[in-house]
Amino acid sequence: MSERPRSPHPRLADRRAARASAPESDPEPLDTSLWPAIGVAAGGAVLQIVGLVIGVVDAPAGYTSWPLAAVLALVPPVAAVIFVGNRRPAAASALLVVFAAVSVGRAVAAVQLAVDASRVSRPDLVAVSGTVPPNASFGLWLLILGFVVTVVAGVLARDRDRPAEDEPRRGLVVGAAALGLLIAIGLVMAPFSSSNPLLPADGVFDSPALALVGGLLVALVMPVGAAVAASSGDADTVRGGILGVGLAALVVGLPPAVAGYVLAELHPSTGPWIALVGIALLVPFAFVSVGRREKSLDQDVDLPGRGNLHLGAGIVGLLAAVSGLVAVALPLLSLPNDAAVPENYAIRLLTPASVLVGVLAVGLLVPAWAALVRPAFSVACAGIVLAVASGFDNVLSATGVITSKATPGAGVWFGALAVLLALVAVIIATLAGASEREDVDLSELEGRPVLGWVAGLAALLAVGAFGFPAVTGPDYESAGLWTFRIASTGSVVALVAVIVAAALAARSRPSRGAALLFGAAGVAVVRALEFAFTGGRVAGSAPALGTWLAVGCTLVLAAGGILAVSMPRVPRGARPL
Repeated sequence: MSERPRSPHPRLADRRAARASAPESDPEPLDTSLWPAIGVAAGGAVLQIVGLVIGVVDAPAGYTSWPLAAVLALVPPVAAVIFVGNRRPAAASALLVVFAAVSVGRAVAAVQLAVDASRVSRPDLVAVSGTVPPNASFGLWLLILGFVVTVVAGVLARDRDRPAEDEPRRGLVVGAAALGLLIAIGLVMAPFSSSNPLLPADGVFDSPALALVGGLLVALVMPVGAAVAASSGDADTVRGGILGVGLAALVVGLPPAVAGYVLAELHPSTGPWIALVGIALLVPFAFVSVGRREKSLDQDVDLPGRGNLHLGAGIVGLLAAVSGLVAVALPLLSLPNDAAVPENYAIRLLTPASVLVGVLAVGLLVPAWAALVRPAFSVACAGIVLAVASGFDNVLSATGVITSKATPGAGVWFGALAVLLALVAVIIATLAGASEREDVDLSELEGRPVLGWVAGLAALLAVGAFGFPAVTGPDYESAGLWTFRIASTGSVVALVAVIVAAALAARSRPSRGAALLFGAAGVAVVRALEFAFTGGRVAGSAPALGTWLAVGCTLVLAAGGILAVSMPRVPRGARPL
């Protein structure tokens, strides 16, 4: 009988064996040192509830929101009690600290109600029905005092985490920060739209000074709190901090978002949904493995982190692709009086760009494919920028030509979100590439002249493909590099991505060089498809010179990718990707 193969992770096997042979220990005694902080947090919640029941101003709220707000106010102390009861005091401490940080911004924003409640987009607290701003009532000061007391509870709960036993996983930190940023984006957007001029529907950046500062402080807690919690080596601290961020976002965003559904003069907006997606994706991070044990120098310490970076890039890339497809489905303009919105053909190009990024993002989620797909994914994200810039060019033109009252529609926000997420995904993928290059012997490869010629020819074709118009028609030409429009910025980004990818492919390992060239070919394909997806905007349209040069660029890049994987490896220094 053959000998049983040894575990490739001896330390992990030893730990499992030790755990299996060790007798079960008695339950850890209940930690009572957090009870003062929890009691103070409960007092803050009671003050908030009483203030909301009394009313914060001498005008009624848009809907009866205090029952919902009361339940949400009790979330911090109740969650902390649950954590302590389950022998996780560090998790309770982290959660209370997150709510304390959020309460600072909430207190600042609440002061705006005393200054001028008519300019605050909080129909869950006040609905102005006249031209005279309502006056603050005693309930407002109780509400603010409740926030202050919650801050005190967080201060009392600090420094309860245990010594770190694991190194934080870079992928977990980056992923948590990215999803925290997504939540922050949703929170700063308008929670609803309004057809009543007395009920403002402003996002954080359109709010008056105190509401602006408070809203930004709350939004800042989301990515920073998620990243700080994920960087802890203690599993309970990670769990409490990340759950705290998710619950705090719900507590802040839910009451005003509900107003968009229950008030006839208000309408739902995309901001709360973006925040909700971020929360749903972030909360599972609280239940993943925190990190890895410190390994000896003769072990590959970068592989787990690199895998997490691939996973993070894949998740964010999928979100970017989904956001792009949603942007295509939603209107990019909003006109008053339910006027018909003209079709924006240019944004249709976001469909192939999003599909390309989404397919490659799925590859990043498969460990066996991730390293091979990563270079192509990083280049392909430029296609989203190309398509969104083209669509936004028409939006900016329409808002100035159709009517002065035309405003960006929901599709604009999802298009902007797609670009932002694509940028975040590229950054994460670049970090994964940097981690991979640390393990490669730079003396193994050298540049390949044939691929250098391919890169030069592809660069020349790319300049023409993105420089000249792709669609032409009677009295019409689509944007190119030299039209100096908003769409031109997308062409510049795509052109730079293709040229840089082709140049680096000539001095990369065969598999990585091929991936770079295939990713650049994908961006050229998106450009070549512009006529097929957007030609309907003009009667009698036809593919222009930019389309045919994009087809030629695609063929050259694809041929270069095939050459890259078929050419033998030649020793000497090269830059791996």
